[in-house]
Amino acid sequence: MQDRLITTNLEYYKAFYYAAKFGTITAAAQKLCLTQPTVTNAIQKLEEQLKVSLFVRNKKGVQLTHEGKILWNRVEPALQLLLSGEEELEETKNLEGGSLKIISTEMSCLTYIIPSLMEFTRDYPKVKIKLRNALTENMIEQVRTGELDMAILHTPFEAGEDLELRFLHKIEECFVAGPKYKFLGEGVHTIEELSKYPMISLPDGAATKEFIRTIFEKHGLVFNPDFEMTTIGLVIAAVEHNLGIGDIPTIEAERWINEGSMVRIDVDEPPMERSAFVIYSKKIPLTPAAQTFLENYLLKYPSK
Repeated sequence: MQDRLITTNLEYYKAFYYAAKFGTITAAAQKLCLTQPTVTNAIQKLEEQLKVSLFVRNKKGVQLTHEGKILWNRVEPALQLLLSGEEELEETKNLEGGSLKIISTEMSCLTYIIPSLMEFTRDYPKVKIKLRNALTENMIEQVRTGELDMAILHTPFEAGEDLELRFLHKIEECFVAGPKYKFLGEGVHTIEELSKYPMISLPDGAATKEFIRTIFEKHGLVFNPDFEMTTIGLVIAAVEHNLGIGDIPTIEAERWINEGSMVRIDVDEPPMERSAFVIYSKKIPLTPAAQTFLENYLLKYPSK
């Protein structure tokens, strides 16, 4: 059997739906903001096209015929889906609903994303937030395919021409170690000196590891960490327990340094700074929620 195209005006079905739901033409007309003759005409047109009688009139209003009940069983769930879809779209436009899907490195989550989300959710509490943490290499493809609205990541990374990149800020990192290596907190050290001690790093696929590898390679050294941790939190814990030297954001390190649980190791290198970017697809439009979060929250802070 060949597929049949639906040629009946959707408004006819809406008139049928509300007349059947409320049991009167008057109530259906009020709901649709139409006149009673217009609703009656729409139902008559539908009956003519389907070649059946859908209602019988009684003193209270209208009642479905046998054929009308058959049609109602199909139209009711279909119209419910369409109407709920319209409501969701309207909520999304007004940011009274919808969702915001972000993926970020742990570093960006800690230093940038969560503070911005705190303000955003205060102003738009009905928007559902999905915040994921992942390695840099896995983030870009999820944005490219539209699985996520945007990603926030730090250099180094490679993105194709199909992605929009917008600069957010710079973040400084530093080498740190636990109390056992307190002596490294004095003076300025070379990368070659540091390479003689156990190193703690994030795993392959993390931009942070690639960043440190580049610094080591500049000095003709191979960066081969003794410990690989899946999160910055675990790197910090390993450093605190004297397993070796780690690299973490300076803003995070300050707390632990002030508490005396680790020391900062200064090196004869330019400031260890990296740039953070938000990336999103050029081909897939941002949702209203994502656009608002980006322009009014994520980008509102002055770049450093």
